[in-house]
Amino acid sequence: MSAADVGAVSLARRRRSVLAVHDLRFVALTVLGLAAFPFVLHALGGYSGLATQILLTGIAAIGFNLLLGYAGMLSYGQAMFYGGGGYVAGIVATRFAGGHPNLWLAVLAAVVTTALLAFCVGLLVTRLYGIYFALLTLAFAQMVFFVVEQARDWTNGDDGMQNVPTVGMPFFGSTIDLNTGLPALDLGPFGNLSDVKLWYVFAALVTLLVLWFTRVLVRSQFGEVLGAIRENEERSTFVGFSPRLYRLAAFVIAGALGGLSGALRALFDATVPIDSVGIDRSGSFVIFTIVGGVQTIFGPLVGTGVIMYLQNVISGKTDAWRLIEGLIFVLVIVFLPSGIVGTLLKRRRTRKQLLDTVKATP
Repeated sequence: MSAADVGAVSLARRRRSVLAVHDLRFVALTVLGLAAFPFVLHALGGYSGLATQILLTGIAAIGFNLLLGYAGMLSYGQAMFYGGGGYVAGIVATRFAGGHPNLWLAVLAAVVTTALLAFCVGLLVTRLYGIYFALLTLAFAQMVFFVVEQARDWTNGDDGMQNVPTVGMPFFGSTIDLNTGLPALDLGPFGNLSDVKLWYVFAALVTLLVLWFTRVLVRSQFGEVLGAIRENEERSTFVGFSPRLYRLAAFVIAGALGGLSGALRALFDATVPIDSVGIDRSGSFVIFTIVGGVQTIFGPLVGTGVIMYLQNVISGKTDAWRLIEGLIFVLVIVFLPSGIVGTLLKRRRTRKQLLDTVKATP
């Protein structure tokens, strides 16, 4: 083996070692953040149930960011996957569980159904770009809303599905009740450990896996090609990639994550409101992602947390929540165009560049 080969192998090993350290740091910091989140939220006037709802809803926002941030596709139809997943999970738990609702079965049915729906819709919408893509996704979402509204025997129409049965989570021969609280432990201003249910622990694990999956995906060749297609599709075609196939794959993944999010949220809340497939819900994912920061891993989750927390705090005091939400969105667009997380990351990179410059100065 030549000296050049030895050097190349050594460089590759060092690179893998650095990547492994970064991966471990990512997992460790994410776990710490998710573990502290419900207690910090309690200190700010929230509650553990809201923390669970934020994580479960944030999964759909993470999927939407894959479309908007990394593929450059603005969809106004994500509610058809989010709400559709909720309805499928509710129907499976109510009608096909044989008296023993199974979380895995309900969630699997929802994810498979929404992925298939996303594939069928994506075959048509990924042919278009810009405003035409956005409007066509909105049209399909409205069609799904109409179907759900009219299928009263299955969805209960405008009233939505109420009293979805409590599902058990089969695990190695036993069934775990996710409504069970953790052991009691007084944490002072951060509440009590028993306030946190196993539902939150499960939601945190799923969120961690989704964040990890997204991180790996956007750093892979798939993510790099998506970025190249977003910046210059014609050049990507000349290189030999098929932009439409990559766009379709991103659309299906986002749809499946939306279905996963909606299914878990429906099983946690035990209800599936009709507005889960409405245009307002699709707009919420746009707001969550832009407020948190597009093209960032944690941005959509942070945006979801900020907006849902403020809605919980403010909506009980005034009827003008929609106006306030709109003002927040405008202020972020004007003063934080990269979103909360995006702005923080930019400032961090700027400080690092300044420090490197200072160190390099003789």
